[in-house]
Amino acid sequence: MKKNRYTAFNQRALTKPEIRKAFDAGLDELRFAVRLAELREKRGLTQTQLAAQISTSPAVISRIENGGNAQLKTLQKTARALQVQLKIDLVEARQAPDAVRPASPITLWRPLLPKS
Repeated sequence: MKKNRYTAFNQRALTKPEIRKAFDAGLDELRFAVRLAELREKRGLTQTQLAAQISTSPAVISRIENGGNAQLKTLQKTARALQVQLKIDLVEARQAPDAVRPASPITLWRPLLPKS
């Protein structure tokens, strides 16, 4: 892959701990948003249909799918409507600023196991 100015800048910038932290935080939000959209589409639902199921507006679903903020209750209702489990966990952060970042402290969506 040919290295352009953007790639070179990005590589240099991501070596700075404060920039890396902000970059990684943005990735967590993006992963959540993409996962929500994937699950909704897999269930064959539009944003409007999902919103109706949880008694909210399509704009709320759109905002979440675009990385915006959401209330915990909204996320819980959304998980139930999509038949998945919402799991939020707090884990200890590593102390060394140059250490490899641990896996995301938030496991966002996991399919529910069928009842036996």
